[in-house]
Amino acid sequence: MPKLRGSRTAEIRTWLTADDMFKLKQLARARGMKDTDFAREALLTYLLNYEAEQRDKLETVYAQQLKASTDEVVSVIKAGVNRICALLAKNAVQSLASNKFLSRLEDTEDMMKECQGAAAKQIHEQLSKEESAVAQQMSGKITKR
Repeated sequence: MPKLRGSRTAEIRTWLTADDMFKLKQLARARGMKDTDFAREALLTYLLNYEAEQRDKLETVYAQQLKASTDEVVSVIKAGVNRICALLAKNAVQSLASNKFLSRLEDTEDMMKECQGAAAKQIHEQLSKEESAVAQQMSGKITKR
């Protein structure tokens, strides 16, 4: 709230209808206050409530903007997850098709083990140091069938 120069106070003058003045006097009397003190308190209460209302409106705008941004981020993440799931499903179908094809050939069990070993070796050779460390940690936690 802006301050006035020094310790002076400001005066406000206004006109009220006779009915409004009667109501003000009744309310002031009911609270055991002078008319002027009651009017001052009413005005200050209104100013405080007005400031709170303006803050609430601003916070509502911010909340709406935050929700819109959050919805957009969630939408992008969901699209990414859906894409990854689709790629995993495609990979699973291709792997299953390869396995079914190989199962029709002779000596497929030995051939499959050899191919799995070669694939694992190729992937392992392409890992970074950090990825190798993670793979090493995971190898102890994964049980083989």
